[in-house]
Amino acid sequence: MSQRRALRVPISDIPLASAADDGVEDDADENGAATDVSNVVEFDPPSGVTAAVEFVQDRDPTEPTFMTEPDPLGGDDIEIDSDDLSDPGIDVHFSDPPAQRPSSKPADAPRYSEPPEELFLDDADVLSRSDIAPPAEKAAEMMIPIPKPPPPPTESTEAKTPEVEGDEDGPWYEHFFGEAYLRTVRATTPKEVALECDFIERALRVPVGARVLDAGCGLGAQTVELAARGYHMVGLDISATMVSRAYDEAEDRGLQIDFIRGDMRDISFAEPFEALLCWGTTFGYFSEQENEQTIRQFHRALKPNGMLLLDVVNRDFMIGSQPNQVWFEVDGAVCMEETDFDYEASRLRVKRRVASHSGQQNDRHYSIRLYALHEIRALLERNGFRVDEISGREATMGIFFGVHSPKMIIRAERLAGPFAEEGNTPPPVPSTPSVPKGALRPSELPPDNEPQDE
Repeated sequence: MSQRRALRVPISDIPLASAADDGVEDDADENGAATDVSNVVEFDPPSGVTAAVEFVQDRDPTEPTFMTEPDPLGGDDIEIDSDDLSDPGIDVHFSDPPAQRPSSKPADAPRYSEPPEELFLDDADVLSRSDIAPPAEKAAEMMIPIPKPPPPPTESTEAKTPEVEGDEDGPWYEHFFGEAYLRTVRATTPKEVALECDFIERALRVPVGARVLDAGCGLGAQTVELAARGYHMVGLDISATMVSRAYDEAEDRGLQIDFIRGDMRDISFAEPFEALLCWGTTFGYFSEQENEQTIRQFHRALKPNGMLLLDVVNRDFMIGSQPNQVWFEVDGAVCMEETDFDYEASRLRVKRRVASHSGQQNDRHYSIRLYALHEIRALLERNGFRVDEISGREATMGIFFGVHSPKMIIRAERLAGPFAEEGNTPPPVPSTPSVPKGALRPSELPPDNEPQDE
């Protein structure tokens, strides 16, 4: 049986160990046979763990087998029993590192493998220990002060974004639509105006010769065209520039039209109208209360059962493209508009910048209240109107495609009653709900037990 000697080497150096080290001496077994056995070489432990490796001459050292055990953290050297090594090879056992050098640490110092005791103590226990706690007279000086929690945030003193933009001259809509604005907009073509007026005639359903108010008429393109078709038109707009241009257009076509510079929030006419047109998203410039006041003024300006045709941008369609930035060239200048939607106020806010080729630059801000279908319908119905038809564009009368419709063209009938006066309560909602054009009312549906026509 071969004799075994332990060679203590770090684990990381095992592949470099050799069974035939320099300085091997010949020894003899009990039968007098010579056997080569390597000497024991001591190495410094690299990380607190060493390996006891035994080499056997009759075992190929290039194919070692290993058997490992965890370091018992403070135990004595493990004795190797040759009877347990049935398979000759290289056996690795973890053991405590040998004390090879004199240590500068005191004898009672904790072993390096033992974690600091304080790591297992709560903060309160550590501070109460007399061997590490500071003296009572110096404790206050040595204690790290705990910062006080910050005070609760105060309301910002900065001015919030106004509901309606304005400057030193007043609200934006009172001076926005001037000559500078007209140079940056594309005029509608006669064909486009004709198609719009075809839709307006079919939607209003009032006879030719009826008295119609165009609130927010702008340049009066639709007003003039409808007057040419035989309707008695009256145009109302807050911009003196727009009213003047519209009057000139009517004169050029030989038409007598009453164009009045006025505010749709305060409509005062001696006689009511059979129909009222508010076209081109000229509604929604004002605050919430003023927009509702405008609807009441529409109610006041109409005869009982008069028709209102309101054309506004569809909020649900517009927000899909926000924020947005567009620019285009105009006569002698470049116009850029940056738009963003204020979801809290439901207003589209626009920054409009016009830069001329000469280097002059003019920035203006404006905003408009955009409505969803349920909002504009509720606004009308609680202020004396009954909505009976909604269109998503001129080409699809009576059809609304939700978020896919760029606008809402709403036809509403003015209900009888003096609701437009201040202090009156809204009229009751009609018992028979309005039904879109082409749909059958519940009373018109056949009973369930009757056979259906195939």
